[in-house]
Amino acid sequence: MHLDDQAFLAVNRALSGDAAAAFFFAVSWLGNGAVLAAIIVPLLFAFSRGTLRRHLVPLVLATAVGGLAVLAIKIACARPRPPLHFAAIGVAVSAPDGVPPDSSFPSGHAQTAFAAAVYLALLFPRGAALFLALAALVGLSRVALGVHYPSDVLAGAALGSALSIAAFLIAKRMERQRASPG
Repeated sequence: MHLDDQAFLAVNRALSGDAAAAFFFAVSWLGNGAVLAAIIVPLLFAFSRGTLRRHLVPLVLATAVGGLAVLAIKIACARPRPPLHFAAIGVAVSAPDGVPPDSSFPSGHAQTAFAAAVYLALLFPRGAALFLALAALVGLSRVALGVHYPSDVLAGAALGSALSIAAFLIAKRMERQRASPG
């Protein structure tokens, strides 16, 4: 059996059950852009309005561009979701919330969660471990809920991370250019 299949089955089976499903379903919401915006924007507004003013647009653009890239890649790859793949070979998997109709590769939730987490980690290095741990939990939730393979999550995480690093570096360069005389 393929390594990705084996890893999926190991995680999905180890993290199945009603309590785990409820936990991972809640965690999975942190991979939704609207939910993240509803959390991040008020917190930055309350605690760091200057950061919000300078970094909201680059963060949103990195996440949105990543979302568009995810859609394009999903269409191009057309990888079936794990429950569909495993049903075809007679293996049952846990997918307590059902199977989304789109393709599996890459994970949009992981892309969104890591785009936000990496950008916030670059802005607030003391919170980096927390931000990245939450993003990793989102990725794990997608496998536990049976809707993504580990490689889907890794690809989404890499895409979101790379775009956020690029957006952050561009935003910092623009800040320096605005601050330099002449």
